[in-house]
Amino acid sequence: MKSPPAAWLRIAFVAVVVALLAPSSGLARDDGDVSTEDILHMVDGRELHGRILTETKTQIVFEIIDLKLHMKSRRTFRLDEIAHIERGVVVDDKAQDEALSSKKKNDPATTSERTSFGRARPAGDAPNLPGLYLIPMKGQMGTDIHPSIYEKVAEDIRLHDPDVIIIKLDSKDYEDSFAAALGDVDLAELSRPDFDEYKDLVNIFRDDLRDIRQVMWVQDSIGISSTVALAWDELYMTPSARLGGMRAVFALTGADQWSDDDIRAKMMAAWMGSAKSLLEYGGYGLELADAMVDPTYKLSASFKGREVVWSLNDLGEFLVDDDDENTVDFSAKAAEDLAISDGTVETLDDLAFLLGYREYRVIEGKGEQLVENYTEQWRRSFENSKKWLQDYFQHQRWATGDETLKWLGRAKRDLENIIKAMERYKAVEIRWRTDLGKTKLEMEIEVEKIKEQIRALKQQDRGRGGGGRGMGRGGTGRR
Repeated sequence: MKSPPAAWLRIAFVAVVVALLAPSSGLARDDGDVSTEDILHMVDGRELHGRILTETKTQIVFEIIDLKLHMKSRRTFRLDEIAHIERGVVVDDKAQDEALSSKKKNDPATTSERTSFGRARPAGDAPNLPGLYLIPMKGQMGTDIHPSIYEKVAEDIRLHDPDVIIIKLDSKDYEDSFAAALGDVDLAELSRPDFDEYKDLVNIFRDDLRDIRQVMWVQDSIGISSTVALAWDELYMTPSARLGGMRAVFALTGADQWSDDDIRAKMMAAWMGSAKSLLEYGGYGLELADAMVDPTYKLSASFKGREVVWSLNDLGEFLVDDDDENTVDFSAKAAEDLAISDGTVETLDDLAFLLGYREYRVIEGKGEQLVENYTEQWRRSFENSKKWLQDYFQHQRWATGDETLKWLGRAKRDLENIIKAMERYKAVEIRWRTDLGKTKLEMEIEVEKIKEQIRALKQQDRGRGGGGRGMGRGGTGRR
């Protein structure tokens, strides 16, 4: 179970009064920089300068202030992470003035140079700086985001041995759903999410690369990607990011559409078990999976020490969702307030700072290019396969008279090309199922039918001594 932020839900009134009436521990100067500060000496050796915003018996909300980097960041720390605290320490005026001078010198209004917020830009490779390996997960789950390509990315990660893997997730399956225009096609059958593949994807990172620190950085997540995101215990979000949108995904599973009560209950339990298995990796309450997937559940939160205790009802201390028609969704702020995310950051510099890195280097691996190439290639292959389908219909229409065998052979080849594309890219097979209502098995059956037609025509041709070569189906052959 993840730790919540300071118990703001229970002391909100007190916090407001303190904020309005009491002076802060850091006294502000006219230019916005503090003249006194609090210093946290952490158990891991770090020394953090800034201001204590709120404090409870178990944790502290702290505003980290870095004068050199001209940056402020809010973090929540458990007391057992802190060795000791220095309060109200006077900031050295000379150091502060130097920082202010540096800030003015590097202000965008007076210089064209970009200010660095934590990211080092050293000469050469600077191998001693911590290395961050960025990986994009962008697009549709199961197609653009598929284990087959991330297995190759994992190999490249091993070659570079980074200090941190940062996964940038931007997936909006609900809004970008490619199953929206299927007409009479059975969505529950054709678009069923494959949790085995999602678990394979998570396993690549959480199991095979478990010795490397990993961070999930959500740019936006609407749909099945939200449960995938919660497989990471270090999770951050951009200010505009969302986490949720699972209602449509649940409908596509068909788990609740069985008429038999026993079968429906078993299918629901099996499907939800798969969803919850991902949250177990991240250490989140499994009630979150129920509330994010099934709209019939309510969700409330209570606090037990530094843990958030979730309840699938409205009896908790804080009511999160009481809508029985929609699943619960979280904004970046709500996710941070409820300890689902560890923080809200807009830039990589900000994220690195919160991770404890004032300076870092971005590892120039092949991961990003591998993902981009894969997405481009499978989508191009899918477009080609749709053209082969058009050719197939055309060749079938031409398969009459003296040229029947010729055009049947071409039609068979068209279908075989489509099957090859499906075998090379699982994404192509999925899109054929969802966009066109055709499965790989149906294609293979149709190929066998054409082969049988060709064999029958050739047998007729041999029976006539070859005189009927190329005759049409049901035709009389040449005269």
